[in-house]
Amino acid sequence: MGALTERLLDPALRESFLRIGLPILSVFFVIYYALTSVTAYRKLANFKGPWLASFSELWLLGAAGTGKMHLRLYEQCKKHPDEDLIRVGPNSKYKRQEILSCQWYSPLKVDPFMNNIFSERDPEKHDLLRKQMIRAFALKENPQLETKIDKSIGGLVDLIERKYLSDNANFNPCDFAQKAQFFSMDVITDIALGESFGDCANDQDMHDYITTVGSQLPLVTRCTSNSALLSFIDSAPAKMLFMPSEKDKTGQGAIVSLVESRVASGKPEATDMLGHFLRDGMNPRQAISEICTQLLAGSDTTSTSVRAIWLHIISSPRVFSALRTEIDTAIRSGAVSSPITDDQSKRLPYLQACIKEGFRIWPPFTGLLVKLVNPGGENIDGTFIPGGTQIGHCTWGLMRHRVFGNDADFFRPERWLEAENEPERLKEMEGIVDLIFGSGRWLCLGKTLVLIELRKVFVELIRRFECSLIYQAEPWTSGNYTLFLQKNMWCRFERRKDAL
Repeated sequence: MGALTERLLDPALRESFLRIGLPILSVFFVIYYALTSVTAYRKLANFKGPWLASFSELWLLGAAGTGKMHLRLYEQCKKHPDEDLIRVGPNSKYKRQEILSCQWYSPLKVDPFMNNIFSERDPEKHDLLRKQMIRAFALKENPQLETKIDKSIGGLVDLIERKYLSDNANFNPCDFAQKAQFFSMDVITDIALGESFGDCANDQDMHDYITTVGSQLPLVTRCTSNSALLSFIDSAPAKMLFMPSEKDKTGQGAIVSLVESRVASGKPEATDMLGHFLRDGMNPRQAISEICTQLLAGSDTTSTSVRAIWLHIISSPRVFSALRTEIDTAIRSGAVSSPITDDQSKRLPYLQACIKEGFRIWPPFTGLLVKLVNPGGENIDGTFIPGGTQIGHCTWGLMRHRVFGNDADFFRPERWLEAENEPERLKEMEGIVDLIFGSGRWLCLGKTLVLIELRKVFVELIRRFECSLIYQAEPWTSGNYTLFLQKNMWCRFERRKDAL
């Protein structure tokens, strides 16, 4: 043991440090914190918001830990109805509407040492990734995409018919929240890897991927709400600690291993998403990262939309009756085949209205999507924002904008049909709802796929089944951690006697 080590372990020295050194360090810390808090407060002193948020990140961190962050931000919208910009942190504000990406996106990396399409902050590198990926999402390049979606919808229908049909003599409750996630996971894995995980076929979370991601989301959300935690999670030690390993038997590590095996098999001619990425110039490690990213992005948000839209349809007899009438009429007239095609679904206006209204009433992604104001500052709606300020948007509040009417908290698909007589209003409504998919270079690559899934799945369910909620007073358990974690959406499915 060296002399320095012995001295550091000396009891007398430790006692002196605890008696004198620690108080001195504590005083310096308090002074530093006070000075930085005053500086932060003065920088954005003109903006309203929670008092605690004016000098501390504790308000935002606390909101992130409740599982209801979307509602906490919306409450601030309602508390300051005349403000377009509201302060929610020492260096953070959010807008009722949506400048460079910032470190907020770092926890979205699957490979901790490599950026992906979500976390890449360099505009040129981000644009290159989009160029290498975009063909994999194009229907013209991949005519089999719709067929793959039909196959997964068939798997969901088959699962319900095999295990979850009820009648007067048999009661087989179905947690539709879980089955919706199985369905969306089957879709994205089939499209990404050429073969689905088979969640619906096995009625099981294969590889425990859904369970693992769900357990990680609360921590990730807290990290994105606190600069110290965010810096830690983006540090080399943390990356080594939390990095998925191909040796893992479950979760993201197991998926990484599957994708690595597929890359090593050398099948660039494959028409799935991974094959496209490799053929369009993406290196194998980047391709693995992007595929794993798409599994997360393509399953959680889609399943939330399937659940939320289905919940609002079946809990409103008026909406359910109107939608079923539209579908049945189209089937009887020969305007809808089995399965319905995407082109056919676009000609069902009430279905389109239900999907738009579902996105609006329950947006599947509510993260702040923080951007960083340029160093010289920006003028937004006549208000100067200092450089370096982080700006996000409150998705939940945006979807209740006054343009949607005075009943914006109510699920009413008819508002979209009524707005067709007001082109400018309809354009504004659609522009706001489209924000859930991003815009410009940040536009969601999978938007088209999501819309096809939604336009098809509800038709195939309604044409076959009666469905009602079992626990109407508490239809599901839902927590918000940027994405939604939802379970216990217990439904009773019964085969329609007049199925078409």
